[in-house]
Amino acid sequence: MSGPAGGTRPDAQDGAAEPPPGDPDLPPDADSHQDTAHWDTAHRDADQPVVAGCRRCAGPVLPGDRYCERCGMRLDAAARSGTRPLRASDARQRDLGLAAGATDRGLVHRANEDGMGLALLPDGQGAVGVVCDGVSSAPGSGPAAAGAARAATELLTLRAEQWRPGPGLAEEVTTALRDAARAAQAAAVAGAAELGLTPACTFVAAVTVGDTLVVGWLGDSRAYLVDDAGTRRLTEDDTLAAEAVRAGQLPPELAEQGRAAHTITRWLGSACPSPVPRTRIVRLRPPGRVVLCSDGLWNYASAAAALAAHIAEPGAGATPIAVARHLVDVALRAGGADNVTVIVIDIPGSA
Repeated sequence: MSGPAGGTRPDAQDGAAEPPPGDPDLPPDADSHQDTAHWDTAHRDADQPVVAGCRRCAGPVLPGDRYCERCGMRLDAAARSGTRPLRASDARQRDLGLAAGATDRGLVHRANEDGMGLALLPDGQGAVGVVCDGVSSAPGSGPAAAGAARAATELLTLRAEQWRPGPGLAEEVTTALRDAARAAQAAAVAGAAELGLTPACTFVAAVTVGDTLVVGWLGDSRAYLVDDAGTRRLTEDDTLAAEAVRAGQLPPELAEQGRAAHTITRWLGSACPSPVPRTRIVRLRPPGRVVLCSDGLWNYASAAAALAAHIAEPGAGATPIAVARHLVDVALRAGGADNVTVIVIDIPGSA
């Protein structure tokens, strides 16, 4: 993703650092299933001299191959020369049953700078999901995104212990979500100045409690909802292009084209204009699913209808983790030009 407004456009390769040991995005615990042995072969280390991955499907490419044996795509020079390595170990997931998430470095970047937080609320009330997308041109953004997602998730989970059904619940959750963004901001910049770092990341969070959904966001990571009322995007991008569209200065069809489409105007991290997210409250009509994602997915399926079609592909009975993994694979097959992170939260109920 591009940097904050006024910054420089990041290059997918420049300034990227190798992921830190232990990868703090997904702390190992009893509920965390990071073993990708059952994910498809694009995400497994192969016992063969694989030198690269196909741009479309991430399938294995052997020295001298001119076409991908899996999907038939003609391979470019970079793939044939082995400069786009197959990175099986970069596919990570977390499965909590009602909610699940998956993240992948993609096929271009050298590090995954997305952060992901996921938790179930007490007594089966609902779930919390957070996605933060680090700006690759801002040093320290990967750890900042991971820390921000973790801090927000922890605060929301703690506050949830006090929530009770009632007419004021939505406002209580909204207040907690704003506080969670402030906690995420503090985590994103903790120690950064002393190390000479200037991290920045997006923020999108969703909380489901009974028939209520509250979302909050800064930047261009998104929240979508598919339920009995239809499919819609719940967030509006905080980018130069999106703001120009809202001001009537740019046609809507150009909102996702050009440099301004990913130059964010609101973010967490250094020089943060404000850590207070915009929020939205939605009354759910189950059954359905909430999807949070970084632009690594919506770059390839931006319209709500297009994303809904991909969500439906695994089948009506697919689990959240199956849908999350499938959506990551959709992005990889389409080019995988960025880190991609997806969270899927089920909204149980009968139509």
